[in-house]
Amino acid sequence: MPDFNIKDIAKLRQRIKNIERITLVGVVLTVAAFYYDQHPIAEILCVILIALYVAKKILGKRLRQKEYLAKVVEEQTIELRVQRDQVLMESEKLSAALAALAEAQDELVRSERFATVGLLTKGLVDRILNPLNYINNFAGLSVELIQDLEKNLREEAVPTKETYDETLEVVGMISGNLAKIGEHGANTVRIVKAMEELLKDRKGKMVATDINNLCKVNIDVIAKLFAKEIEEKQIHITFNGLTLALMIDLNIEQMSKALLHILKNSVYALLKKASKEPFTPELSVGLEKQDAMIAITIHDNGTGLEDSIKDKIFEPFFTTKPTAEAAGIGLYITREAILNHKGTIEVKSEKNHYCEITITIPIHQNTENTDNTENNERLE
Repeated sequence: MPDFNIKDIAKLRQRIKNIERITLVGVVLTVAAFYYDQHPIAEILCVILIALYVAKKILGKRLRQKEYLAKVVEEQTIELRVQRDQVLMESEKLSAALAALAEAQDELVRSERFATVGLLTKGLVDRILNPLNYINNFAGLSVELIQDLEKNLREEAVPTKETYDETLEVVGMISGNLAKIGEHGANTVRIVKAMEELLKDRKGKMVATDINNLCKVNIDVIAKLFAKEIEEKQIHITFNGLTLALMIDLNIEQMSKALLHILKNSVYALLKKASKEPFTPELSVGLEKQDAMIAITIHDNGTGLEDSIKDKIFEPFFTTKPTAEAAGIGLYITREAILNHKGTIEVKSEKNHYCEITITIPIHQNTENTDNTENNERLE
């Protein structure tokens, strides 16, 4: 489309008006020339009038083209203005929506943070109150027993055999109470240390690691840790690794802790079931490459999980074990480690039959923390 200028239209209109005036004058002169028998002049004027007519037609055509283009441009300009206004309105709406979304995200983050803090606090309070109550109760009983013992000693300078036996019984009860106080005090310390573990920063450097070797190392650790129990109960441990070595990006410390927590739970479930009924305890660890992901599956045929607690096992301070044996943060830390690797963890279980946990993580971590070249950290 040729360029259009509103000034050109005005000039064309002015030229057409000038031609019309000249044509009017030429017509008058032509008529006068014929009237006075000035035929040569009249013929010249006729030629001029014809030329003026042609010029007017040409200029008129140009004017109509210019006017048409002006109309088209004006319509397009109006349409563009409308579109611009719509874009501005949509942009304002989008900005408002983004602001609302950002506010909602902030609120969600705050809510999740408060929910997590509340969950941690509730779990911590529940776990600490029990041993503290025991400590207070046994301490109070011990004080009463010591008072009875002092009373007996004061009332009788030379205690009778009955008083002597009663005193020995009281001393035994005090000794038992102090042992209980020490036990529950140790449980409280364990829970506080577990809380300290929860608060640690779990963002660490990731390095390329042979996943086969990582699993083998942790299986060996479990085999040594529970060597006596494994031999006694004849627990059969198998590892189905990848055919070829596969280097994946991960934080060795975090992933090792995650695997050890799951493996310890599996051995615990096998030992617990073996103490109740005769069966063949089996624990297996398998690896499977799934496109850009690696799946680690840990399966045992131990006590399994009830459906009612499957959704709770990853909560902090939740455990089915006695307080003296576990603080209830192992699977919580495991899930956090998996999430830090942009992975997932899935639990399948049937009570008294089996439990299967599958960890799926990307082979490559596209994060700033990934470092495949520095320090050459490898599992040999």
